[in-house]
Amino acid sequence: MERRAFLRLSAYTAAVLGLSPISSCSPGTDDPLALPKFFSHLVDVKSIKEVGKAYRMLVPAEDDHQKLSALLRSNQQFSNNENLQRLIDLQVNSDFKTNRTVTVSGWVLAITEARQCALFSILNS
Repeated sequence: MERRAFLRLSAYTAAVLGLSPISSCSPGTDDPLALPKFFSHLVDVKSIKEVGKAYRMLVPAEDDHQKLSALLRSNQQFSNNENLQRLIDLQVNSDFKTNRTVTVSGWVLAITEARQCALFSILNS
């Protein structure tokens, strides 16, 4: 392959990968609770819903909108979604660092991400 063709192909690939699928996954609100930020970059809406349903079947005690919201918020109230998103990001990182993960539909997710998928599947079913 010529260098020029390789560089052009690399630039196109980078541009395509740089486009965020998050807008197509949006549940219709700006609520960061209902959308697993990193996971939504890897999969489509259908996959998020499937993982969410599978998690709800795996953990029936959390198959409830209010329960999931409370768990994701850590029972704290936030004045804006930016602060809430920071908390969610910290929780996901902490989950991975402390091995609080779950395998759902073949994906290894932080508990927080799995709960977000579950909430997403409830809100978008």
